[in-house]
Amino acid sequence: MNRLLLTALVTLPLLFAGCSKKMPIALPGGHSGGVNSGLSGNVIPDNAINVGSLDDVKGSGGSSKNSFKKGAVSANGKYLGSDGVSKSGLKMLYFASDAYTLDDDQIKRLMSDLPQIKSMVSSTKLLVEGNCDEFGTDEYNHALGLKRAKAVKTLLISAGVSADKIDTVSYGESNPTCTINEPACHAKNRRAEINKI
Repeated sequence: MNRLLLTALVTLPLLFAGCSKKMPIALPGGHSGGVNSGLSGNVIPDNAINVGSLDDVKGSGGSSKNSFKKGAVSANGKYLGSDGVSKSGLKMLYFASDAYTLDDDQIKRLMSDLPQIKSMVSSTKLLVEGNCDEFGTDEYNHALGLKRAKAVKTLLISAGVSADKIDTVSYGESNPTCTINEPACHAKNRRAEINKI
């Protein structure tokens, strides 16, 4: 019995350490949060907070991992800007922090691209790419990115796209679209992209 108790005491902290955050998520107003941060709508209002304070550092029309357009972030960490398209010209889909379900506004973004998506799959396959911000372990972010990609795939299948025309992949935190230490930049990295294979 003592051996079982000792094993449980040693194993439990290791299990929870594997899911721990690297550092807290920086939220607007100097607050930080995570999965169990205890933040509520009373601390940060549910309405959008404008945190995109940097202009495109490459000038108009350019893009870089160190640039982003001004945008807003919701209280749950989702990017609310309307910019962002994949290499295939489809809109990027943004997720709340630590989430893999799409909010209604993001489902509408996806459905607005549905005619183009259906046209693409007539001649090629699609790759839904799940991405995360830099917070969390590599393992956690890889799993979360895959859940994001699969959530988009499920919506596409329910909209009539053949499952065998859609592959999924997770890049975790390894494929950021923005690398500036700003809440809007982190929020832009919590995304899914749809590209042609």
